[in-house]
Amino acid sequence: MTRIAISNQRPATSTAQFPAALLFAAVLSCLSAQTYADESAKSSRSSEPVNARQAAANLEKQFWACDYAATTRGVGLGEGAMCGEAYEDLKMSKFRGDFQAMLSWWQQNKAAEHLALAAVSRTIAAPKADQVTSR
Repeated sequence: MTRIAISNQRPATSTAQFPAALLFAAVLSCLSAQTYADESAKSSRSSEPVNARQAAANLEKQFWACDYAATTRGVGLGEGAMCGEAYEDLKMSKFRGDFQAMLSWWQQNKAAEHLALAAVSRTIAAPKADQVTSR
């Protein structure tokens, strides 16, 4: 009789999760590319310039939030799908689908954007003086 050892230990988390998360987001974005193209063509005809600028700014904020989350804590399936859409939408709207242009922009801005998001995270996590109560 052969004994099979079963372990409940989880493997150590590694930095390999980040590339996997980005790959997963990229795959999801490819799957939704046709749907995006169809809906983008419909919505671009009826949108106003002011709304388009606001939407682009919000899309960029969403992209950086996703990038920061994937880098610092990882993302789940639902969040990964949302992030994949944000990535694809930003690439199409800001870079006209040019991955190399987006990659260059990302490399130039990542450090500053991540520092800003980390500062916001620290501000949210730290209790304010009026929120601290003594017992």
